[in-house]
Amino acid sequence: MRRRFIMLLLVFALSFGVAHASPKRIVSLVPSLTENLFALGVGDRVVGVTSWCDFPAEAQTKTIVGDAMNLNVEILLSLDPDLVIGDYSLVQGHLDRLEELGIPFAAISPTTIEEVGQSFISLGELVGAKAKGEELAQAMEARLTTLTENIDRPTKPRVFIEVWNEPLMTAGPGSFMDELIVLAGGENIAGDSPTPWPTFSEELVIERDPEVVILTNYNLLEALTRSAWQQTSAFKKERVYEVNSDLYARTTGRILDALEELISILDAVGQ
Repeated sequence: MRRRFIMLLLVFALSFGVAHASPKRIVSLVPSLTENLFALGVGDRVVGVTSWCDFPAEAQTKTIVGDAMNLNVEILLSLDPDLVIGDYSLVQGHLDRLEELGIPFAAISPTTIEEVGQSFISLGELVGAKAKGEELAQAMEARLTTLTENIDRPTKPRVFIEVWNEPLMTAGPGSFMDELIVLAGGENIAGDSPTPWPTFSEELVIERDPEVVILTNYNLLEALTRSAWQQTSAFKKERVYEVNSDLYARTTGRILDALEELISILDAVGQ
């Protein structure tokens, strides 16, 4: 994974050019990068965002250029950006068009929490805020260590994270949510899934009997009405939690807020 992350950094380094002046008019196509740009102190240079970019609140005052999948090229060009930045998997679909228009682009896709910290440094260098990027990376590393260094569970609580309810989807290996469970000292009941975001059967959830269920789709009321799930340990002991999905899914410093919350939830299992 680290190798893939480095390759992605190389992609945007080559596309933007190491000798290029710091960008003054940035368009961000991903909520996490929008948030990270503001954290770096360059939010005033962000001129365009997607409709999904809702944090911090100031991001909602920026011009919307579409969503992560669909760009309004006319609006994008009207902003006269000197850098468009996004997640590699999403920007990849726009690379040819951006290149044709002569707009510098950058793509970054950290795949682990450690790489999220590293991405602050790279993004900081890209936008002329290297020192702040290093500061954020160091702070994130220190907090991660503080959160995890004393976790010592005799048994690992079984956890099911519900990403979507129809069809039922969860987080498997290679996803940030799976990593959060592991770091918090839990066992992901979907830890043997073949993909990061697998569909999962209700029967298998019941068979594997999670002790904790995490809901990221704001559907607590619906989930609590599932008759078959009432036999699971999580439902019997009222350990079904609706959480802020942005904390668990976005590659920002706030992902450690999700880790802290999850550690607290799993701590309660042993009490």
